[in-house]
Amino acid sequence: MISTSTNDPEPSAPDESRVGFLNGLWLSHSEMSLSIDDVGFRQGVTAVERLRTYGGRIFAIDAHLRRWEWSTSKLRINPLPSMQATESLLGELLQRNAVFARDQDVGITMFATPGLVGQSDPTFGMHLNPLNHQRIDLHRQRGQAIVVTDVRQPPASCWPRSIKTRSRIHYYLADAFAAQHHADSLGVLIDDDGTITETSTSNIAVVSSGAIYSPPADRVLAGVTQLMIELLAQDASISWTKTPISVSQLVDADEVLLMGTDGGIWFGSSVSNHAIGNGEPGSVFLELRERFDQLVGDTLA
Repeated sequence: MISTSTNDPEPSAPDESRVGFLNGLWLSHSEMSLSIDDVGFRQGVTAVERLRTYGGRIFAIDAHLRRWEWSTSKLRINPLPSMQATESLLGELLQRNAVFARDQDVGITMFATPGLVGQSDPTFGMHLNPLNHQRIDLHRQRGQAIVVTDVRQPPASCWPRSIKTRSRIHYYLADAFAAQHHADSLGVLIDDDGTITETSTSNIAVVSSGAIYSPPADRVLAGVTQLMIELLAQDASISWTKTPISVSQLVDADEVLLMGTDGGIWFGSSVSNHAIGNGEPGSVFLELRERFDQLVGDTLA
């Protein structure tokens, strides 16, 4: 499975050093592939879940598995291994890739499709992804440019926006648009009413006068990392309101928060070439980044 995002580069790793799981078999990374007769290829019907490790352990696994169950049920992909069996397979995946995952943390991708055309058994697999830690650290320290695009989020009448799928053409086009305007940037999708929604790799929130505002939950992917950040904000007595956010509110924000599985929490340094604040990390971001790092440390202790 290859990400189509123009903004999600990963360092390479030898295929022979990685082992993945596909339809009951443990295979080398290079052996994992979908048939051209798979509905995941023919029609792009693929549920996906992206996880990562901190200190060698999977972060927020329960929340990720709940979202996985929600996504696969909404796409009517069944039967699949139980949540307990899936968690066990994830543990075995890390064990079988101990050499690859020993020195630094990694990403994990799970995917499922309805299976081959005309058959009833779904396709189910999981594999590891290298993480670009240098790039992640750079965005945490210096931020990342974001660009508002004219690419619209698919309407919720097609499929719930809260599920995670591999139908990502809108993300691809948004990042392609952004890349024409600013290197190493994220494209921001808009809704039918012109308000912002999310990017290809992150949920987004704005900070104004010390309070946080993010798009309504039913308009964006149900981000696991954002869920964790919301709890940290609550502990820090930082107000968080979910409401439609206009482009002008995004541009005029004191801070822009970006939250996603691979990068954790980082910030937007500019919006469509307009600097946010002074382009430096703001106080709310710094507070939440410190609390997130503490959460990760406590979780793994």
